[in-house]
Amino acid sequence: MIETMFILILYLKGSAIEFMGHYDVEGQWKEMGMSGCLSMKRTLKRNGWRDSKVSNTRYSCEKRKVYIEKDKFGRMVVSRIVE
Repeated sequence: MIETMFILILYLKGSAIEFMGHYDVEGQWKEMGMSGCLSMKRTLKRNGWRDSKVSNTRYSCEKRKVYIEKDKFGRMVVSRIVE
């Protein structure tokens, strides 16, 4: 299924290598949305993550079309970015 949603993307040398659009909130699997994405990005920074111009790595919250499917636990997750 294709949806448009906010996702947190890790870029390495200009290419998206990891992404997520859902997370666990008090035992409930939920879509991040913009506020959840920004919250996750702030948490990463508080835990030591820094974007790097040298290695060209960065996290970004973006609204993208993505393909959603079930993972091995039956939860809906972003499996790939469509555009």
